Amino acid sequence: MCRFVRTATRSSSSSSSLVSWEVEEENDTQRKHPTNIGIITLRSPKTYNALTVEMGNDFRKLIASLEQDFLDNDPSNKNSTVGAIVLCGEGDKAFSAGGDLKWLRSLSDHSVHANVDAMLSFYNSFLGFRGKLPVPVIAALHGPAVGAGACLALACDLRVGCSHPKLLGFPFCRLGIPPGMGAQHLLHSHCGMSASRTSELLLLGKTLTGEEASELGLLNHELVPSDAVKDTAKSLAKQILRTSHPVAVRSLIRSTRLEADKGLSDCLYKDAHAQAMCYRRSDWGEGLEAVATKRDPEFDAYHSQ
Repeated sequence: MCRFVRTATRSSSSSSSLVSWEVEEENDTQRKHPTNIGIITLRSPKTYNALTVEMGNDFRKLIASLEQDFLDNDPSNKNSTVGAIVLCGEGDKAFSAGGDLKWLRSLSDHSVHANVDAMLSFYNSFLGFRGKLPVPVIAALHGPAVGAGACLALACDLRVGCSHPKLLGFPFCRLGIPPGMGAQHLLHSHCGMSASRTSELLLLGKTLTGEEASELGLLNHELVPSDAVKDTAKSLAKQILRTSHPVAVRSLIRSTRLEADKGLSDCLYKDAHAQAMCYRRSDWGEGLEAVATKRDPEFDAYHSQ
């Protein structure tokens, strides 16, 4: 039997970072090569791990550092031995509640073109790992993943979830903006949901239970209790590494992402423009207020400014 030992590495984020990194090393002398796994944690439990610009910057920096580590053949650098990664959220409430509402409200003060740039930067700070990390990334959904948080979960190669009444939420249209961060592309092209079901989910701003997400094929493991999700994701990662050739795994991940990501950059550009226009409308903020007060929104007409 083997066990995994948690270690810090040179790419670990600082204690003040909103994103942390650690390596769990397999302590098994019987194995020729270690099957170490990495853990990325979103660290803002007080905000339910909302995705902020600051968190995105930390996430981007970590991924850039890891990209270089994966290219190195340095036995003293444990990051180079990582064969799979688990992405999770800190605390017991949520994987990620989505975009930071305070920041989203402030976008009405900016020009459309500035907001396009801001949204593209925001999207890519979190989704850029798909082109930089050549190993499987598994999302551990122990609680809700909403909006941008749901998109981050969908961008992962695999997902493990629990039986939560609000596990995956896509409230974009209810908030007063079209779906962003590649939601449509990720649901349809990456996760294989039909175009009609994708449209229904996004037009109605639906939130899926764990059971519904599983039935739609958005999860890759049977539902487990919320406090077992992270360990189950790690077990799935270890199973992949112990039974599959490392070259085959990296090759499969690269080819799968290349195929699934055809058109993703175009989708992100379109999403950024569409959302940027809505941030400049006079009724921007009505959807946010409606959600906060648990009522239906009352948006202005299409031709209103």
